[in-house]
Amino acid sequence: MATIENDSSFDEFDAETILEEIREICGEQVLSFAEYDAETYNLMYLSEGMAAQFDTREGLEDLSDRIHSDYRLDFAERDMYEDVYAELGEVRAFSVFFDQLVIFRFVGDRTGLYVSLHPDAPFNRVIDAVYDVIGAES
Repeated sequence: MATIENDSSFDEFDAETILEEIREICGEQVLSFAEYDAETYNLMYLSEGMAAQFDTREGLEDLSDRIHSDYRLDFAERDMYEDVYAELGEVRAFSVFFDQLVIFRFVGDRTGLYVSLHPDAPFNRVIDAVYDVIGAES
């Protein structure tokens, strides 16, 4: 399979600008990017290297569906953390560090952004860029 690129279909974040910024910062270190809510997701970008791991579009969709089944937990976890740590403000993102990639999930009121990056990517620059775009939207 080749690189996948799709337009944004959600409206809480300017996902297209955020993806553009992340790709400018990280280049080929961006592996995938999706927007999601509690019910569905939209895969906006999948690198050629990640796409090559799938023999068929159905295989990719099966994995995406399995990953998405946990997205709705982001909103429940966000609320839980904000209750426990109320004095610290709003939860803005979750991160998971694996040997072969790093995942960031930026959460808003009703939607989120899923970003997977190569483990050597400049994470702080990515986080700053996302927050700059989100802050400019407020």
